[in-house]
Amino acid sequence: MKSLIKILKGVLIGIAAIVPGFSGGTIACIVNCYDELIEAISGIKKHFKQSILTLLPYLLGILIGALSIFPISWGLNNYPLITVCLFAGLLIGSMPSFYNNIKGKATKNNLLSAFICGILFLGLIITNLCIGNGNYVNLNNVWWIYIVLVIVGAIGSAALVVPGISGSMMLMIIGFYNPIMDTIKGFIQSILMACGNDISLDFNPNFNGTLGPNFIVPSLFMLLCFAFGIIMGFYLISKLMKYLLTNHKDSTYYAIFSFIVVSLVGVYAVPSYYEFKGLNTTQIIIQIVLSIIFLIIGFVCSFFLTKLADKKINKTKEKNMAHKMLTNK
Repeated sequence: MKSLIKILKGVLIGIAAIVPGFSGGTIACIVNCYDELIEAISGIKKHFKQSILTLLPYLLGILIGALSIFPISWGLNNYPLITVCLFAGLLIGSMPSFYNNIKGKATKNNLLSAFICGILFLGLIITNLCIGNGNYVNLNNVWWIYIVLVIVGAIGSAALVVPGISGSMMLMIIGFYNPIMDTIKGFIQSILMACGNDISLDFNPNFNGTLGPNFIVPSLFMLLCFAFGIIMGFYLISKLMKYLLTNHKDSTYYAIFSFIVVSLVGVYAVPSYYEFKGLNTTQIIIQIVLSIIFLIIGFVCSFFLTKLADKKINKTKEKNMAHKMLTNK
């Protein structure tokens, strides 16, 4: 029964992790398993068997939850502004929670930490907009793309570890979100085609790959490199977060807050989200109105979820303090 509950929690984390603008770490806090995950990941060398047994049901649930890539990718390809506004609302809704963590702690070091991280992230966004089309990087079949995918996977793993930071949003900003989603769908469709099933999945027209049996091996290798990067980043970022939150908690929260603010700038800087091809004035107005509605829906959902997470964290802290007081007595 406990394993089933952990799998269900993993499903929620997996869904959140692939939604640009939301964080699997935030969901982990809400369902009260964040500390357990961080301890298991950061201590995997010392307690390998115990950590694996702890993580396995969560990982299974995350994989199941990740199947929600299909409706999300469909939304980005067909209704990009509406979909992005929903994600932006989710992101904005998490900001008050983080503001409570940094309120009244505006020291020189904390502000410097936020400024440096914000400038670096903004520079990454501007670079992507200048050298690419803002939301798509072609995964050409060259040897170095596999190394890049390992690094990209490590970046994406931030969504599972850092509360408030959306790894999928970061992938979207640097141009890898759509191609990775399409590689996954291309891999699945190629397998179906090899088995004689002619099922068409929704692809981005810029997808750089030829579907069919010959696409199975290269796409599988790409996804394995990406998965290896996620696992590697999952471990390294967990160790880093444990250290930073233990030794530089306020500066870390300021850096996270700057990431959230700059992410909003980045996601609305993508030109293709405002392309209304083949739509008349009435249809464009309807899409803009729906975008505002979904922005509000995303904000409300995220705001109350993060509020619930804060209550969970505060209750846990109170229980731990009470336990320590009883132990000291």
